[in-house]
Amino acid sequence: MLSFLLVILVLLKSAYGFIITVDAHETMCFYDHANASDKVTISFEVMEGGFKDVGVEISGPGDDPLHHSDQDTQGSFTFTAMKDGLYQLCFDNKMSTLTPKILMFQFHIARALEYYQDTSKRWDDVIEQATVQTMINELSSKLGAVKMEQEYMHFRYRGHLEVSDMVELRVLAWSIFGPMLLIIMTILEVYYLKHFFEVRRVV
Repeated sequence: MLSFLLVILVLLKSAYGFIITVDAHETMCFYDHANASDKVTISFEVMEGGFKDVGVEISGPGDDPLHHSDQDTQGSFTFTAMKDGLYQLCFDNKMSTLTPKILMFQFHIARALEYYQDTSKRWDDVIEQATVQTMINELSSKLGAVKMEQEYMHFRYRGHLEVSDMVELRVLAWSIFGPMLLIIMTILEVYYLKHFFEVRRVV
């Protein structure tokens, strides 16, 4: 039972996603260390702001360029690390003049099979079987993608709910204002016609 709980904790930790706001003309970078043969998975999606596009740049150790795009709305990249070092993920909003962009992303590194086979390189003893760890890595990656999609759908639901509440408020306000305006115009017209046809007597 304890091992099962530890496995769940590992899955939840590795499936964690981030939501950030990139202001206009701003660049935000994130780093994570990977060993050679590790599988690096990066996924992102712009949720709000302008045309929902953002610049993306992925580079390896020594500023080795791996991917570059000036305008992307969403993307998912999986590659095998060729050497040890820091891998960099940058988002830039240089194309926007005023509008900030809200986006959600996941930066996940799954250790290679050799990492769990060699006890001198393993930092923990949660999973003793390397084959089981490989399956857990794949499952955690898919779980992270599902969790990210659920968070995005929840964010969209909140946005649609706010729009719906605003429309409902406007309809209610107009349903009250319209009859009141009609009543006021009717009273003014009656008052005007009464005075228009009034016959004044001069004594």
